[in-house]
Amino acid sequence: MNPLNEDLLQAWLGVSMAINNDRISLDLPYNESLICHLLYRRHLQHGERPLTATDLCRMTRMQKSQMNRTLTGMEEKGLVSRERSASDKRQIHVMLRLEQLDAYEKQHKKILGIIDELVTIMGKEKAEEALAIFRLIADAARKVIE
Repeated sequence: MNPLNEDLLQAWLGVSMAINNDRISLDLPYNESLICHLLYRRHLQHGERPLTATDLCRMTRMQKSQMNRTLTGMEEKGLVSRERSASDKRQIHVMLRLEQLDAYEKQHKKILGIIDELVTIMGKEKAEEALAIFRLIADAARKVIE
């Protein structure tokens, strides 16, 4: 047993337990928040260039059946709409209903407030180091898991 691996696992679990805490009550389930976040960022960066469920599956690593269930629930809540592409009838575009984003924006603001507090506690320099390490971990994890 490698002590470094055990320590890394323990630190990872510590972060996970701190984040998945009952005191951080989220208004939207994790998968819905993640999809809203991806669609919202896409909208801000690319305007009305839509994504498909397949795109979202690739980005989130969710199974197609789970994605469809999640999108159906989000559609029922009025968070997203799905429309068949005019240029390719096989594609169905998933679009964020911007007029219904109050729940997502409220949750996003709350999470950013928590991150602000973390940065205050850690200091900007350590926060920037953590950002670089998080990105490194995410890239390495993608390589290992793929």
